[in-house]
Amino acid sequence: MTRREFILAGLGLLGAAAAGGVYSYVHRPKFGELPSGDRLKRMQASPHYHGDHFENLVPVPVMSEDEGGHENRFVATWKFLFGDKKGLVPAHPLPTEKANLLALPREQDAVVWLGHSSFFVQLGGCRILIDPVFSSYASPLWFINRAFAGSNVYTAEDFPEIDVLAMSHDHWDHLDYPTVMALKSRVHHVVCPLGVGEHFEYWGFEPEKIIELDWHETAALGDGFAVHCLPSRHFSGRGLNPNRTLWASFLLETPARQVYMGGDGGYGKHFAQIGRQFPGIDLAILENRQYNEAWKYIHTMPDQLSLAAKELGAKQI
Repeated sequence: MTRREFILAGLGLLGAAAAGGVYSYVHRPKFGELPSGDRLKRMQASPHYHGDHFENLVPVPVMSEDEGGHENRFVATWKFLFGDKKGLVPAHPLPTEKANLLALPREQDAVVWLGHSSFFVQLGGCRILIDPVFSSYASPLWFINRAFAGSNVYTAEDFPEIDVLAMSHDHWDHLDYPTVMALKSRVHHVVCPLGVGEHFEYWGFEPEKIIELDWHETAALGDGFAVHCLPSRHFSGRGLNPNRTLWASFLLETPARQVYMGGDGGYGKHFAQIGRQFPGIDLAILENRQYNEAWKYIHTMPDQLSLAAKELGAKQI
């Protein structure tokens, strides 16, 4: 073997080892599992599923055209993950008032913001936990998307039995593997959009506890309590295969109240449609944290918040 052949062979072995390491890493349990079998057949029957993926009600670019469109998505993502963070991180821990959820009477209606998109809701005697993330980071890598100090003060032990764990979609900052595994023993039902149940079943949740819904489908859970799965304008994915699962917003309904949970999503005509379908929404919980114009189609920008709330007809936001 010549020196050149030896070097090429060595580089080939290094490349194979690196590829093997990446393959092994992305097949760790926290990445979840892509839908298959009967679950995939049900997804394929959805009017929102096209070919091998879900689509929004209208075409939606992940990155806006004035920021380079799809061809610039990886550049924008790189800047978001590894760019200059100066001025973006608080200098001191965020002040937090931690509620004693174990002492909260079940019959008391309440909404507790847990940070980012995580909420604990008591409604008509039902306890609902929405998109809980209690980890120190929302990413497959420990150094990306770290929580601000003081913003993640809750753990699974702080919660009573959960009647409904509601998941809006499977992005890492909404569906957190360590969190749902820590909560697993106290969750009675998981309500999620089509395909997301594959992750939970892969992680050992009992199939009979998993309720998967398409847009405009409803889970009636007894005593007049229902969860309506509704559209949002976003996308999904935990790896290199985007939109293989559905994303959604939810309306939580009891005989006395209606609470709309927007999840992640840009402004669109679906807000007015939901408002007409469910008149008299008591509370709308909507995102309003986006500062990047490149995300204006997949997140609600600050100047769109009041318009979305008005079209929903929400009494409070």
